[in-house]
Amino acid sequence: MVIAAPEEQFKLLAVQAQASRLRQLARQRQEILKDPALTAAAEHLAAARAAAEEAAGMRAEADAAVEALEAQASTVAAHIKKDEAQLIAGQAGAGTLQGLQREIESLTAKASELEDAEIEALDAAEAAAIVEAEARAAAEASEAANEEVRADARARLAAVDAEAATTQAEREAAAALVQPDLLALFEATLERRGAGAARLFHGTSEGSGLALAPGDLADIKRAAPDAVVLCPDSGVILVRSPEWM
Repeated sequence: MVIAAPEEQFKLLAVQAQASRLRQLARQRQEILKDPALTAAAEHLAAARAAAEEAAGMRAEADAAVEALEAQASTVAAHIKKDEAQLIAGQAGAGTLQGLQREIESLTAKASELEDAEIEALDAAEAAAIVEAEARAAAEASEAANEEVRADARARLAAVDAEAATTQAEREAAAALVQPDLLALFEATLERRGAGAARLFHGTSEGSGLALAPGDLADIKRAAPDAVVLCPDSGVILVRSPEWM
């Protein structure tokens, strides 16, 4: 059984205060890491990037369509030029020359169709380029917003970690002042119960937040001042003072 002078037991309250603060800071850290704003920003960024990639793909398809039409138009124009040269030379037979004339007319009509299609394709490519530019701008804005949210989280984490380091040092300093066996009991109770020590204040255990039963309170009042008593409800060490009884 651990026996400790009242002043030794009082030292536990300082250690407990620091331990409680460390638990609070640990919870704050988890809350920051689980902040819905982080998830929302990441999801928004992913969606914006996907939209930008899709827009880039659409523009690439539109540009490819323009290039394909330009290639077809170039081929048709070359064919017309060749046929016209043969027609002007007039060295072929009448049937051949008539065939060339008909082919030139057909190719000319085809060239006109390709020109119209190319104009439409160019308009589509221009529209696709605008959509891509807007999507990329939206993605960049989302990237900036995401980074702002994460920078804020990093700053809050840094503040919590800094306070936790200071509090841990203060806890260790306070614990070093407590007699070893009493500290060992406190640490074991803290690990098991989530709290190691609390005041008994006007009949209420601050470990459980409950008023002690009359019989339990009477037993504690009869205990020697250097006896280490535990809360019958929470199991923590009850720090007593005549002023609090």
